[in-house]
Amino acid sequence: MTTCNTLPDIFADPESCWPQWLDGCRVDDDASAAAYEAASPTLRAALKTGLALMAQYFGRPTAQQSGGWRDPFSGFWQEEHRCPAPWAVVAFTPAYAAAARLTAACLPALLAQVPLLGAICVGPQGQTPTAQALLALELTGVEDVFRLDEAALCRLLEETQPGPGRLVLLHKGELDIAGQTARHLHIPCYEERYAPSLALPQPDLFDMEALVLAHGEGCVKRARTAALPESPAAIYTTPEAARAHCHLSADRPFGRGAAPLALTPGCEGFWLHDGLTPDFFALRRAAFGLL
Repeated sequence: MTTCNTLPDIFADPESCWPQWLDGCRVDDDASAAAYEAASPTLRAALKTGLALMAQYFGRPTAQQSGGWRDPFSGFWQEEHRCPAPWAVVAFTPAYAAAARLTAACLPALLAQVPLLGAICVGPQGQTPTAQALLALELTGVEDVFRLDEAALCRLLEETQPGPGRLVLLHKGELDIAGQTARHLHIPCYEERYAPSLALPQPDLFDMEALVLAHGEGCVKRARTAALPESPAAIYTTPEAARAHCHLSADRPFGRGAAPLALTPGCEGFWLHDGLTPDFFALRRAAFGLL
């Protein structure tokens, strides 16, 4: 498998958004199969549970939705149409090993029924995704997995114009140029630019191996050894404490240890990116007028 850096301005199929050269940059299916086989059934089940819970939470939007209203009393009318973006790219670095967070970046696009979803490992020539990333993509059902350097990713974004696609970047600053390119091309871009802080006051309640698969070893190690974060992205706790955690008082909605997400044992493989929903991967057009 070679990493493509010379990108001709041609497309394999006029009905497809992926340029022809991208097929030569695919990650071998054998690598994904090997990552799947290497993971224990318990770890695979943890990610599958997370995917099922995420699908239940978001539901499955209708691919095409139209609606509107007419109000003769106010004298106005409105119509709206919603459809999936024609393509989406989820790009991550070769070191990215947070399987649950990668599934949480890809599944909303699939639930929105984006017709072309590409997962791209972006790094120097020859580097491939981690086994954790390959396992996440395999279980999520992402079939188009590629590897490119950042210049090639930027060229891909340019070649898919003027289609109004979507870009998700999972990195720690390594893909800033891709983010700048997306903004220049007016491509909506969502970024996870740092690992989330996790609160883990009772680690013995949770499957640590599954949590490491979900978030990476460094992220979980910090959660186990550091003091309780002031504003964690998630707290892992008992079902009773999680339910209580959801009921915030109006006068003191946030305090030390408060988090927008409370997860209980069995949910180690589940994650939600703040603001990354199927709606992000949808196009909307609205028309307004006077009667």
